[in-house]
Amino acid sequence: MNDDVTAWDDQLTHVLWRAQNAAHRRVQDSLDELNVTTTQLGLAVHLGQLGPLSAADLSRMFHIAPQSVATALNRLEKLGWVRRRTHPIHGRVVLFELTDSGQADVARGRELMATANAEVTSVLADSETVMLIELLRRITIGVDGPDLPAVSAWPVKG
Repeated sequence: MNDDVTAWDDQLTHVLWRAQNAAHRRVQDSLDELNVTTTQLGLAVHLGQLGPLSAADLSRMFHIAPQSVATALNRLEKLGWVRRRTHPIHGRVVLFELTDSGQADVARGRELMATANAEVTSVLADSETVMLIELLRRITIGVDGPDLPAVSAWPVKG
C-alpha cells in the first residue's frame, strides 16, 4: 500500500471521522422508530432538562448553525414534540418547550440511545470507555473552547 495513503488512514482526524460515521449510523438506525435525527433528539433532551429556550440559545450552546437548529425544531414541532411560545418578558423572542408527548418520546429516545451506546462501546473495556470520553472532551474543548453555560440569553426573571 502507498505510504501516503497509510499515513492518511492512520491520522487521528481520519480514524475519528470513520469512528464518528460508524457510531452515527448505529445511533441513527436506533432512532428510526422515532423518525428523528440525533440532533433533533439531542435538542429535545436539552429542552427537557433546561426548560424553554430560544433557537439562538440552543445554537450557541451546542455550536450548531442557527439554520440547522431552526430546521430541527420545525421538525420536532411538526411531530408534536415541541411547541412555540412567546417569551413572557421579551415579546419578540420565541421560546421552544417540550410537550407532554415530546417528554414521552424523549424518554424512549434516551432508552434507544443507551442501547446504541452499549453496542458501540461493547468493544472497549469500561476503563477504556471512560478514558476515550475524557480524551474526546479535551479535543472538543481544545477546538471549540469550553462549553457555554446552559442558560437562556433571555431569562424570565431579572
